[in-house]
Amino acid sequence: MKKILLLLVMGVPGLLFSQETDKTESEETLSFKPQFYFYVNHHINSGDNFLADGHDADFVGVGFQINFIKFHDFKFGLGWEFTDYNVTNPATIGNINNTTYLATFGKFQYQWDILKYASLEPYLGIGATKIQQQYAGANANSFYGMNFYAGLNVTVKIIPNLSLYTGINYNNIWFNVRTNKNWEDYFNKVNQTQIQLGLIVSLGSN
Repeated sequence: MKKILLLLVMGVPGLLFSQETDKTESEETLSFKPQFYFYVNHHINSGDNFLADGHDADFVGVGFQINFIKFHDFKFGLGWEFTDYNVTNPATIGNINNTTYLATFGKFQYQWDILKYASLEPYLGIGATKIQQQYAGANANSFYGMNFYAGLNVTVKIIPNLSLYTGINYNNIWFNVRTNKNWEDYFNKVNQTQIQLGLIVSLGSN
């Protein structure tokens, strides 16, 4: 009996410590500490398509992203972007005064801390894009597409909960414009590069 009691006395603290360690590791692995990205961006459209040929993006657009789940060093977030385009070639796209680009997206990012105060964040994402074209102050038409992202951010921590970042990403956009078969690729496939600059506000340690 004494041996049994001795084993229990020695074993219970070890079991409790093990459970506490597992709980701590689990809490450190999965976290719900949001990060808010506020940024400006610039679009560069390339190739033979209506955005590259008939438009010129404003120097800056605006965007917002929130990462709300972190698992190990992987993060998932949702975001929104807005950019206004000026029409430079009406003969290509018709009598349109300006075009508005709106996008919503989800991104999977990996946080690679290369220094105590600096990180690299490669990411992949998917989203939906809306093109709204206007003439004489009224809506002309709108159409939608799917957006596939691949990019990289470089972040530098300024203070514990505030970071500065810059990034670049490639977007492959597929629209659903119904047109003559000879013009389908021209109006439905867009290759785009975005350059970003912004701030990251973190709640808690990230």
